[in-house]
Amino acid sequence: MKVLFVFNHPAPYKVSLFNELAKHIDLEVIFERKKAKDRPDSFYAKNQYNFKVRFLKRGAFGNENSNTGELKTYIGKNYKNYDLIIINGYSTITEMRAIHFMKKHKISYLFYINGGIVKRENPLKAKIKRYFISSAFKYLSPCEEADEYLKHYGIDQKDIYHYPYSTFFEEDIISVPLSKNQKCEIRKKYNLPGSPLFVSAGQFIERKNNIQLMSLFKDQKRNLLLIGNGPLKKQYEAYIKEHNLTNVYLMNYLPHDALFKVLQGCDYFVTLSNEDIYGHTTNEAMANGLPVISSDRVISSRHLIKNGLNGFLVSLQDKGGICEAFNTINDKMGLNAIKTARENTIERTAKCHLDIFGEILKCK
Repeated sequence: MKVLFVFNHPAPYKVSLFNELAKHIDLEVIFERKKAKDRPDSFYAKNQYNFKVRFLKRGAFGNENSNTGELKTYIGKNYKNYDLIIINGYSTITEMRAIHFMKKHKISYLFYINGGIVKRENPLKAKIKRYFISSAFKYLSPCEEADEYLKHYGIDQKDIYHYPYSTFFEEDIISVPLSKNQKCEIRKKYNLPGSPLFVSAGQFIERKNNIQLMSLFKDQKRNLLLIGNGPLKKQYEAYIKEHNLTNVYLMNYLPHDALFKVLQGCDYFVTLSNEDIYGHTTNEAMANGLPVISSDRVISSRHLIKNGLNGFLVSLQDKGGICEAFNTINDKMGLNAIKTARENTIERTAKCHLDIFGEILKCK
């Protein structure tokens, strides 16, 4: 089986998936750019490409956008060489040009999403999205919650295939939650505060809603650790100082391995994000034995969290419900969190992809 996959930039978790797939199929991946502008070079430092890789030579601009006809031209010349062509979305001008070309010339392709949230939008924008989304042969989605995005733009449920979305391998998941003594050792190493320690990881940007999260820790005995970088870091520091939040701590962005180790030293994961089209950190926290409190606007959390078993889903408008979740969450949920993570690994993602590819080829 020969497959061409188009993706924006070589995010390490995607590279890991592609490496796993390349063990079983002849895989070529075209990346539109070498890095996202808002990602540090260290994010890509450990990438190794065990598949055929091609980077577009021009057109990159903004954080992740690009505009070049190079992809369209390459597909036009080579599409007959592949059993399947997979396009990861339409969010760049390069992807739009390629999709328009394939639609015009009746070139079959799969449309791949990592998640999605239905939003209010003007009719013209909705019409444009429908045009680019609706012309694929079949669709790949990480969960039913993300399907709503595709169905909103006219896609039939029977044309959607599901895959488990993950950023880690089976070997990265801890077997059981760490003991208090083991957590203490990690906290000493990384100079972390004591229990109960809630942690959140992600970019320091408006969408992550960390100001609301920090406000809930005022006059509390519990501690909060925010891990990441971004344009709002100074605002966070000022907010902590202004409100005398001696129990709220900031830590710079950590690469994957170090992040997992720090997570293991914490007690619970929390995210009150205003919006995440998926949200890797929910599954990553569970892989390290942490029950999760999450807003219901995080797609992965809606998919993975079972209330009272491995965490709690909360509404951002329900402050009482959020506080109740803080008071109710407990260490016993950690084992259930690990069980959930074991169902969502890169190995499982790859196997599911291969099964889907085989089934789709029978339909062509």
